[in-house]
Amino acid sequence: MLRKPLLLAIDALGLETWQMHGDTLVRLAGFSPGEATALHTWLAGRGHHEPCRIVVNLADEAYETEDLPRVRGADRKALIERRTAAWLPHPEFARACSLGPTPDGRKGFERLLFSGLERAEELRPWLDAVRASGARITHLIPAAKLVPAVLAATPDSPGATAGPQLVAGFGRTGLRITLVADGRVHFSRLVGRCTLADAAQSPAWLQEIERTRDYLLAQHRLPGDGSVPVSVRVLETVDSVHLPPESAARAAGETGGALSLLPTFVRAVTAHDREVQAARPSFDKLLVLALRHAPADLGWRPAIMRGGRLPLSPRMLALASLIASAMLGGGAWYVEREAVAAEAAARAARHQLVVEPVPQAPPPSPTPEIAETSVTATTLPPTEPSPSDAAPPPPCPAPELPTPSLALPPAPTPRRIDGILLRPDGEAMVWLDGTLMHASEAGLQPAIGSEPALSPAHAQRKRLRTGDQWAGPARSAAAPSASAREAAVGAQLSPAVSAHVSQGPAPEAHP
Repeated sequence: MLRKPLLLAIDALGLETWQMHGDTLVRLAGFSPGEATALHTWLAGRGHHEPCRIVVNLADEAYETEDLPRVRGADRKALIERRTAAWLPHPEFARACSLGPTPDGRKGFERLLFSGLERAEELRPWLDAVRASGARITHLIPAAKLVPAVLAATPDSPGATAGPQLVAGFGRTGLRITLVADGRVHFSRLVGRCTLADAAQSPAWLQEIERTRDYLLAQHRLPGDGSVPVSVRVLETVDSVHLPPESAARAAGETGGALSLLPTFVRAVTAHDREVQAARPSFDKLLVLALRHAPADLGWRPAIMRGGRLPLSPRMLALASLIASAMLGGGAWYVEREAVAAEAAARAARHQLVVEPVPQAPPPSPTPEIAETSVTATTLPPTEPSPSDAAPPPPCPAPELPTPSLALPPAPTPRRIDGILLRPDGEAMVWLDGTLMHASEAGLQPAIGSEPALSPAHAQRKRLRTGDQWAGPARSAAAPSASAREAAVGAQLSPAVSAHVSQGPAPEAHP
């Protein structure tokens, strides 16, 4: 029997634990900020390692968009990881997703959305306490990622794929406003201290929605020409929030609860069905219910981690044991086969070995005896020096020295083309290993045609595209100077010749 997971909700007011009992969502316990130790004790006291799914509803979130060159494979993964680390300080609590081609229609580029936490100090103590208790974190999903599922499950809702719309929901920590388009979250913010009780007393929550809309228009995340209407969906009843008198009167007279509010349209849940109204949960419960069926890849990467290791299920343990057995068996078979082959080679070498007799060396020849003769010392008369003796010996000819070889310059290191940018003025820019430079500086020029490609200056028919390698122009080897050649020749002179040249001719002999 599968164990029902614990559903944990983390926000600025602490942590709440929920679990499904039948078809009812039951709250088990709650912990205030700073009570991570109490959470650890409570989880450890349950006596079994339960799977946990966590939804994070914090205000320190950032959403940034950037247009990047369209690359594939490992290059795309490395580029996304590098840009994620540049936008967000905690890449483990960040995520990047593609929004498709750029709005201006540039070829070879795609728009990416980077989202994640800017501060993780409130989240880390809770995660450490859960992991230390032995529980397995299988899902770790921000609250904004669950809003499309909440919107799809709301009665009288057009769904998350009905065009760009702002979804507003009141939780216990504040008002969350989320931009949903094409079934994906493009932006979300949490307005703290703007609860449902505050919205029932003041229409300030409407101003927050309008401020969010103006910000998205200024960031070009919403169409500003009015061609696509942007509706606002409030996940509360009309009578539970404060509305202007004219908007409230119009909502009471219309079936769908559509309110004409400034240039936007607010769609609120009406109170025409009392049974549905009584059974409808709050926004926090809607997030927890959506967490039950959410996929694990919807959240952050630490969701599949447990103390820095992957969770080991029985199926994974069985697979690991099979792989280990196969590797051990293969290693033993390989060692045995190598031993048999070595023994066969040694046996063949012994059979082919031929021992030849070593011939004896001839006896050494006898040493000739030297006759001893008496030598009488005689005085030789002095002789005159001959002209040949007085002349100095002719100088030794200098040895022929080899011509010093010129050292070739090292070949340039190939660098990867990460992206190509063709400017309207005809100038081309290129990213080489993440460095942006003019194409002419790298020995490149725009290729003929409209596609983003470059050609070397010496080979205009060759085309280089994003992902190719370019080594740069070859540097010409400069000829060595005269002093360098003399130094090279002098280094190769032998010591004897150098000494002879430095001493000059021998002095004349005197009688």
